[in-house]
Parts: sequence; structure tokens; C-alpha cells
Amino acid sequence: MGNIEKGYLGSLIVEKKFVANGFSIFKPSMENGKVDMIVEKENKYFRLQIKTVQESKGKKCIPVRKISHSMKEYKISTYSKEEIDFFIGVDIECEDVYILPISFSEQYKSTISISVVTTYKNNFNIVEPYSGNIISGGDNIGELLSGNAGDNTEGIN
Repeated sequence: MGNIEKGYLGSLIVEKKFVANGFSIFKPSMENGKVDMIVEKENKYFRLQIKTVQESKGKKCIPVRKISHSMKEYKISTYSKEEIDFFIGVDIECEDVYILPISFSEQYKSTISISVVTTYKNNFNIVEPYSGNIISGGDNIGELLSGNAGDNTEGIN
């Protein structure tokens, strides 16, 4: 199975898990953006970046950087709290989902071993206790998506 197929399958697994935990799913119509999926529950919206777990040197790891390329030019970048709220690692072999707050995952430059993130495995409670989108500094994305943003759009790009 190629990387595109693995990514697609991983995204479907994440959708399935979030729906099973009572979330609504919103997906962008364009690929290669910073946000792979937005989930909503009780009028709280969260931006997700999804990566499939990869094996590196005999260990399972979640990649936490973006590698883009065009015309043989590669650009490596990381994700920030201004862009996403949660980094999602999905193991397509066993369908485990690692729900990592961006405040945790942005500490890593390249990959995170799944042995480091066992408390985040299938832990949907990490998403639910937050009021609004306080992880990223405001609840404006939920207000923006619901049409109630008004003039206060701080943090929305």
C-alpha cells in the first residue's frame, strides 16, 4: 500500500473513531492544507492534522512535520497552535488513534515514538473537557464556522 492510500485509510479510521465518540466531522475540499479535518461536539470546534504511524528503526513513530515539494524543491515545516489544535497519529494496523494537543506535539521536530504518547492513545477525553478552543488561545474558529465571529477574529488566518 502506498503513502496516499495509507493516509486515506488513516483519515477514514480517524473519522470513524470521532463519529463513534459523538463528534461531527468537517473536511476541507482541498488537500495539502494545514487542517485535515475539523471536529465539532456541543458547539466546540477543533482543527486536526492527521498523520499515519510509521515504522522507523524498529519503532512505531508519529511524524509531526510537513514535507512539501514542488519542482524538486523540498520544504520542511512544523505545525503551530495558530494552525491546528490537535495532532492525530493513527496506527492503521490496529486502528489506535493518538490525540496529541499541539502544545505537546510542537515540542518535537520530526517524529514522536508511540511509546512516549501512550496516555494519549484513544483518549477522546482530551478533546471534550475544553470550553471553546482554548488550546489555541480562543474559541473564534467555532464562532467563525457558525457565523458568529463578529469583529473579534484574533488568531484566525
